[in-house]
Amino acid sequence: MHVARCTESVFSPAVLVKGKGAVMTRHLGVVAAFAVCSLAGFACSQASSTGSHSGGAGGSAQAGGGQSGQDTGGAAASAGGSGTGGLGAGGKGTGDTGLGGASTGGTGSGGTNSGDATGTGGAASSAVVPTTVASSGRDRFAFGDVVFEVDPKVGARVATLSLGGTNMIATMSTTDTNNTTWGGVFWTSPQKAWASFWPPPAALDSDPYAGGISGNHLVLDSGTYAALGVSVSKDFSADSATGWITISYTIKASTAVQAAPWEDCRVPRGGLAFFPAGSSLSKGPLTMTESAGIDWFDDAAKTATSPTGAKAIADGSGGWSAYALGGNLFLRKFTNTPASAQAPGEGQDEIYPGSGFLELEVQGPYTSIPAGGSLSWTIAWRIAKIPTSVTVSAGSTTLADFAKQQAGL
Repeated sequence: MHVARCTESVFSPAVLVKGKGAVMTRHLGVVAAFAVCSLAGFACSQASSTGSHSGGAGGSAQAGGGQSGQDTGGAAASAGGSGTGGLGAGGKGTGDTGLGGASTGGTGSGGTNSGDATGTGGAASSAVVPTTVASSGRDRFAFGDVVFEVDPKVGARVATLSLGGTNMIATMSTTDTNNTTWGGVFWTSPQKAWASFWPPPAALDSDPYAGGISGNHLVLDSGTYAALGVSVSKDFSADSATGWITISYTIKASTAVQAAPWEDCRVPRGGLAFFPAGSSLSKGPLTMTESAGIDWFDDAAKTATSPTGAKAIADGSGGWSAYALGGNLFLRKFTNTPASAQAPGEGQDEIYPGSGFLELEVQGPYTSIPAGGSLSWTIAWRIAKIPTSVTVSAGSTTLADFAKQQAGL
């Protein structure tokens, strides 16, 4: 059984919608995107609401929102098209992230791109149609050598993100009795707000989610976690042209609550985790180094343990984090959350060494959600083969540069 742990998440600015449904913490509604090619812009916006948003002024769209193609797979826009939740599955070619995020309950239905695009237009969107695998009951997006699977029966968690047959997501341990050793999950942060510190709230983490495939999207909804009065909706989509897989997490509150999005991805041990250094880093049980503005944790020895549940907690910066293992790079990109907007006792980037897995955690802004309101958050994931010319070691400038290039930075 796990003991309480500190975690941090990185998010894009959240969408707060009126009328829609220090030790450690776990996370809240998030939107995530996975990609093999270039990374699309991320967006979170806040609709007009009586609730306050810690990440910015109410009613305004926040960082991100541009996308080169419609979520439904339509024609590409010339400099960042419309989006339904701030982050579309279709990314821009080489253009920067726009600043106008779409709000699901705000004043606009689509964000405009005010970033300085370096390209003349984005690549046409090519939405992937998900299917259900009969033998496992999991829902799958498959394109090229990439397979992405979600298990709706177990918390709608990500079960597979593989390239060429190599899965970057930890699989279930034979000794796991409560589904706490595998998959990519989403919670609300801080952890101290849960009814108990561990295990995570079953309604959000491991109970079956309702819903299913809807056109080019997979939309799944949790039951209500009564202790906080919250539920979570997850919207997954993928674009084969850009390689991005997009997940939109929405936290819906039946009662007024303060929370932050918290994404926890469990990965196999033995790799190299790194992210841009911020203003603070508490290493916890890990041996970490900083080089050229990057915080590194080399898990090649697989010796780090945490009997007390302690973990590394960092402010982080730059809006991305990465994990290199077996010749592949698992990259996540999100809007950076400043230290002042992070949940109490939490950080944007956190790492916990489990038995046979690492938890790589990202948290978004700590936000007040009114009763009947909601908070949405977007994050993008990408998986790519690491070139043989890149040195995979802590402090490697070629690896850091490759990650930035993949993130479109």
